[in-house]
Amino acid sequence: MDEAGLLKVLNRPARAGSMDTSCAMSAYLPAALLLLAGLVGLAAAWIMSGSGSGRYLVIAPWGASRAEAINLVRAADGGLVGMGRLSNIIIAGSNRPDFAAALRRAGVWGVIATPSRIECGEPLPGGQTS
Repeated sequence: MDEAGLLKVLNRPARAGSMDTSCAMSAYLPAALLLLAGLVGLAAAWIMSGSGSGRYLVIAPWGASRAEAINLVRAADGGLVGMGRLSNIIIAGSNRPDFAAALRRAGVWGVIATPSRIECGEPLPGGQTS
């Protein structure tokens, strides 16, 4: 290719949207990743702040009814504090130091210590969720 042909190729107008859109989107990627990392960190810090509250988010086996989930909590000598939107998720409380281990022995799938103020569902009859 000679010099005139090279100049013609270099001076040709760019196709609309070929490079501009991908460059503009990739400019926001680092900011989006930092935002996501910050939100995950805040959520983890909030959950970790509940280690001494005596309240736990209890995840019963999939398909368990609310009554079955409550029975698992009662089997571990705990009480119902609040209910989640799904029937197998509840908030339970106990003064036992080994309550989380007792829940796992009773058959729940997951136990996460929560802060004393948590609201994730409908209020209990005659009370609040927290």
